[in-house]
Amino acid sequence: MNQQNSEQDKSNGSNKNWSDLGQRLVSAVILAALVLTITYIGALPFALLIALGGGILCWEWAKIVRKTDFDEMLVVHVISVLVSCGLVYMEQVSVALLVLLIGPAIKFLQSRDKEAIELGASLLGVPYIGLPVIAMIWLRSDMEYGFQLIIYLFVIVWSVDIFAYLSGRSFGGPKLAPSISPKKTWSGFIGGVSAGMIAGVLFSQYLGNDKLLPIAIMALAIGIFSQMGDLFESVFKRHYNVKDASNLIPGHGGLFDRVDGLLFAALLAALIALLVDPAHPGRVLLFWGAA
Repeated sequence: MNQQNSEQDKSNGSNKNWSDLGQRLVSAVILAALVLTITYIGALPFALLIALGGGILCWEWAKIVRKTDFDEMLVVHVISVLVSCGLVYMEQVSVALLVLLIGPAIKFLQSRDKEAIELGASLLGVPYIGLPVIAMIWLRSDMEYGFQLIIYLFVIVWSVDIFAYLSGRSFGGPKLAPSISPKKTWSGFIGGVSAGMIAGVLFSQYLGNDKLLPIAIMALAIGIFSQMGDLFESVFKRHYNVKDASNLIPGHGGLFDRVDGLLFAALLAALIALLVDPAHPGRVLLFWGAA
């Protein structure tokens, strides 16, 4: 009898693991189709989409950190991020970076001592959201490979997300960071970053780069950063006792829950391109090591 109950519990647990897959899949397909279409249309529609996403992320950050849907701080966040998006689209990257610092810095200096720690955590949302957002707009603005570069990031990050989910739920095993995110496993992490690396290599080879080792290292690094972004968001959600950033996306939670990995991946990609050849980010990231 006990063995029968145990087998039934395992069966119920397995079914629960996959119960939300259909809803997640439908939401993901719809979002992916919309984002890919806008990315293809051009740099300006993409910049507008990213700016809108940045505003939503600011709102979700307010819900996580300050437990509010609207306040003065949200206005500072949104204005800082949106102005920065416009400046980057107009190729004023340095000014955009200053804007991300000025607004939060002024607000912080106006605070009282007892508010400083709490305010500092809240203001962290501006660079946390703003830097990756302007990084994506800057990468898409590459005249040669802007579209392919964004698709490259999507291919890696989405592959990491999908196969981390499938590997983790299929194989289970030791937890990756139980104190941060109890559901994440080493099997999910390894399966995810491996899939991201393979996807990145195949996409780069499709574009004509046959230098396997350099593009594999690049894709692997971006995939690992994608997983770090996921864990970083989990730290904040756990600290503030929040399960999902919002209920905006059925089966996924909030936009933060969907793009946390992309934020870190885009930031790393932009940083590499800036350090190597800021005039040609597409060549750096897509054709690294090619003659």
